[in-house]
Amino acid sequence: MIIGHCRFKKAAVDSYNDDQTKSIGSDQVALGDGLEMGTKEIIDHIFKDPSTTYELTEFEGLGKPIHEIISIYPKTSSTGRDAGKVKYFLKSFIPFSSGNQEVQVFVEGGKSAPEEIVRQLWVYKLINQYGYKEDEIDLEASVQFGVEVGTKAADIIVYTDNAKETPKIIVECKKPKRKDGIEQLKSYMNAKGAPVAVWSNGSDSIIL
Repeated sequence: MIIGHCRFKKAAVDSYNDDQTKSIGSDQVALGDGLEMGTKEIIDHIFKDPSTTYELTEFEGLGKPIHEIISIYPKTSSTGRDAGKVKYFLKSFIPFSSGNQEVQVFVEGGKSAPEEIVRQLWVYKLINQYGYKEDEIDLEASVQFGVEVGTKAADIIVYTDNAKETPKIIVECKKPKRKDGIEQLKSYMNAKGAPVAVWSNGSDSIIL
């Protein structure tokens, strides 16, 4: 079953002078020498051109715009080859299986992480729309295939309770317009014994 095909256009990002303060959604970021960007502007960069349509229609019914659900903040590297470079992070709604809760999603001139935005929006949706509890959800949980351990990890696993022994739903997240990963998700279902799985690229969903 495929859910969601409509599209919406994002508003173009306004430009500001270096000495101004800009408000972006719930963020207010003072612009100085570092020209630090707020959440909405970073999301525009992550999903490329803010004047074009991008597809995150899966999350239109959450009651808030995306930049008010997710908070992205800058951190300046102080050591190593990246010293002085501004990188942008978000705090995950729940910790990853590794224990980490902070994840880099953007750096100017480098990699961005649109799939992480999709994953965090799904976590928010599972908690706030479907009523699952934070302690019933795992991120990047290892999936064992036979004697192999830790070679693959599921994006999101929802368990029947906080003991996290019986998987209920596995969610595989892709960036918009990606169509791959469905067979991989099926293998996760079989390995973990989950009765339901959801594949999503932010606009289309396939429920297995």
